[in-house]
Amino acid sequence: MKNMITIKRIEIKGFFGKGNFEWELNPVVNILGGKNGSGKSTIFKICYAMLNNKHVPASIGNEAKNVFKEVNMTLSNDWTLLWPYNSEALHLELDDSKPMAYVESIAIKDEKGKMRDHSELQELVKSELINSFEQHLEKAIQYWQQPKSFVLDNPTFLDLMIKDQIDKRNMDFAGTMEEFIDSSDGNVQNEYTRNYKMVYSVLNHFFDGYDKKIGSSFVFTKNGARISYEHLSMGEKQLLLLILMVGNTKQQPCVFFMDEPDLSMHIDWKEELVTQLHEMNPNMQIILSTHAPSVITGWMDCVKEVSQLIKE
Repeated sequence: MKNMITIKRIEIKGFFGKGNFEWELNPVVNILGGKNGSGKSTIFKICYAMLNNKHVPASIGNEAKNVFKEVNMTLSNDWTLLWPYNSEALHLELDDSKPMAYVESIAIKDEKGKMRDHSELQELVKSELINSFEQHLEKAIQYWQQPKSFVLDNPTFLDLMIKDQIDKRNMDFAGTMEEFIDSSDGNVQNEYTRNYKMVYSVLNHFFDGYDKKIGSSFVFTKNGARISYEHLSMGEKQLLLLILMVGNTKQQPCVFFMDEPDLSMHIDWKEELVTQLHEMNPNMQIILSTHAPSVITGWMDCVKEVSQLIKE
């Protein structure tokens, strides 16, 4: 495993008014179970926001404050993140006529208790979050405002998210090839080729009902018929997005929050999902929530229930 920073502990005070939520995390795989409404999604969103923002967005912060009072997150290098730290008034837009919004910033302290800047944290920890069934309306509007040439025929929001990941993958490929041509460094090409083959190996493993997966456009064929990804089933699209997002980490260290990624998937896929994703990027800390017992196959020691983690 490459040198990587992971989340070591998450402590939440005033969790639904019942006490403190205390979760000691594994550096590899963590699976969180719990009833609907137990706070799993909110935990994932606030922790992801703390790692990626100097100020927690008001929409997420307001949701979190309805559930708990304070979040203290400890990283494997013993840096700590605390939210809320203090309130600052920010303009929502550059337009001075817009109202002010009060948002809580995040305190970041190193192992010696010294305050550190958000930019320093960004250099240490990369993170991703997938929850394709709960997207903010403003982000969806941004997609629909793109030029008509950008959008697919009657796309769903999930289709557009997949297109984003395909575009990112293709741009990375073009950049890698350009770097290889300029430097004549075979290691650059070999690293990308290895990652490229790994993604298609996992696709072939799960999408074995199709004859072929075609190139960078992710068009599938079955009995001679060409099927573009936007015509796949919901479960297939969800899995394709997940494979692309993990593939686009390029086996680099990261923390990946996956909020019920197995929805709409067949039980056979659920049983292999965590193992396949871990093999795609062994340097990734997986933090996953699920309601499906089949997802924990082979990872029983990594499972915690929300109710087990609340200390009253």
